[in-house]
Amino acid sequence: MTEQSRRATLLAIGTRRQMAADWIDRIARVCRIDGVEVVGIEHWPTGCGYTLEVKLPAGGVTRKAIAERGPALAADLDLPTGCGISVHDGLSRRLVLIKVTTKSLAGQELPFPVAEMAEVTTVNNPIPLALLSDGGAAELDLRQASTIVAGTTGTGKTNWLHRLIARLNQTNDTLVWVIDLNGGSLALPWLHAWREAQTGAEGSRWSGADIPAPGVDWAASTPKEATRMLRAAVRIAKARKVAYQQHMRDADDDKLPVGPTLPEIVIVVDEGAEVAATREARQVMAGISEVIRIARAMAIRAVVSVLRVTQDVLPDPMVRKQASNRVCTGATEDSELGYTFGWRALSIEDAFDGPGSLLVGTEGKAPEKGRQERITPSLIEEVCAATATRRPTLDGPSLKAAGADYTDRWTLERCGHLWADQHATTLAAGRTTEAGEGRPVREWKATASWDQPREVTTPSVKELEAMFQAPDAIPERGDDHEQDDGTDWSDPTTWTTGRESEQPEQTDAREAALALLFAAGPQGTGASAIARELAGEFGTSRQTVVGWLKAWVRSGEAVRVGTGTKARYVHCQHAPKPPTGA
Repeated sequence: MTEQSRRATLLAIGTRRQMAADWIDRIARVCRIDGVEVVGIEHWPTGCGYTLEVKLPAGGVTRKAIAERGPALAADLDLPTGCGISVHDGLSRRLVLIKVTTKSLAGQELPFPVAEMAEVTTVNNPIPLALLSDGGAAELDLRQASTIVAGTTGTGKTNWLHRLIARLNQTNDTLVWVIDLNGGSLALPWLHAWREAQTGAEGSRWSGADIPAPGVDWAASTPKEATRMLRAAVRIAKARKVAYQQHMRDADDDKLPVGPTLPEIVIVVDEGAEVAATREARQVMAGISEVIRIARAMAIRAVVSVLRVTQDVLPDPMVRKQASNRVCTGATEDSELGYTFGWRALSIEDAFDGPGSLLVGTEGKAPEKGRQERITPSLIEEVCAATATRRPTLDGPSLKAAGADYTDRWTLERCGHLWADQHATTLAAGRTTEAGEGRPVREWKATASWDQPREVTTPSVKELEAMFQAPDAIPERGDDHEQDDGTDWSDPTTWTTGRESEQPEQTDAREAALALLFAAGPQGTGASAIARELAGEFGTSRQTVVGWLKAWVRSGEAVRVGTGTKARYVHCQHAPKPPTGA
């Protein structure tokens, strides 16, 4: 060793000793813990911080005592904005890892490494989906676990999903299905290169390229198509349980062995708020819950993206509870981070430093800070071209179980709405033709004809007279207080907000209501009276009873007599007979 190297080593040792002494003093002052021992200090290769390994003193001091004082330790260090401290488990109960971020990467865009796509991977191994501050990679197990990713708009959540799909395309034993009820925008970039290669699109760089399969194996942009997909996934899971029993016995595993001939299916759901916005869409969310619940062993996993994990956006709490992989790209309140990671999260101030930053937590452990690379549409197309030849096909039993729902997924009737028509794609060319008129239209400009007065067309005298003499489109209410929606304005208990109310099917209550109607005899009864009788035992609302009465009138089981507040319903067997002519 030269004298210069010796001096450098002694200086480094002295620096580490001083740093260790400072931390022993800091933990004693801030955390009120005396007698800690600094076992080791490791500086990160990225130059963004270091990891401190600390041994706690005997006497029952836990890691939580330091973790709770993380923000205070960061303030004592006077760390820059966007930097912070995270506390993690060591090899034993008394060993603690303190990760200190001293430099923020905010504003730095990391390009997605397309060159890594040349290496073939497998979903049986963890997938790298984020770069940690200490230079390591955050890896998620997508073979065993479902994943939930939360983040407000503009925080990079969609970019993270594209990175996920890219890493899944790098494998040779995974099929990606996408549900995006917001127009299918998540899946579309993964279809362009394949479609242009298949159609030989003129002027496309992919025209004539060998791209036999798209990056997304199935795209659902409507609730109807999403329902088809999820029902097919459930059928596949049940068929695999029967068809591959011997295969699992040979592998001595209760989970289906996955390979290129027997691929895993990963269903990526973008924007869970759209999937829970309407009744039909909520049925889609119920299908996702069923897939998460029953299909893990049969290699069908789900990745759900939401704005946040609260009940207004993610109504089914089981989706969050069953997702052991949790990623957050941004939040507005500390409580959202706590709800996402089970109250083990950092504060927003310490967790995020702009778009691209995120928190990654697995298996209930404390989340770690990381960053994601930026993947652009052109890079997505390059990934598709590089990995298309390794895309697996669905195995025989699964293909049979999925049926036409799967084999017809790319027909024009099912997916034609995903492709822009000729009219839309030629708008940017400067001149086009309006549909159905055949006359040319100039390119639209934001300030066109601002200085030119517009021609105002007024109706003629005869047209005005015809407009005033036209019948009213809204019929008069008259004295009938009870509307078709079952609202009786004289009875405040029937007033509603106008929103569609979902009532569970009450077969026993409906039969009891019909019995009360029959027992009323020729005098008949009303919805309010029946609802009062049923309220104690069944809790049935008057609105529900009104719906039953109307259905019975339409089917002929009941007859409505009278109007307005004097209206009553009579069972068909007690209904008054119409007078017969002589």
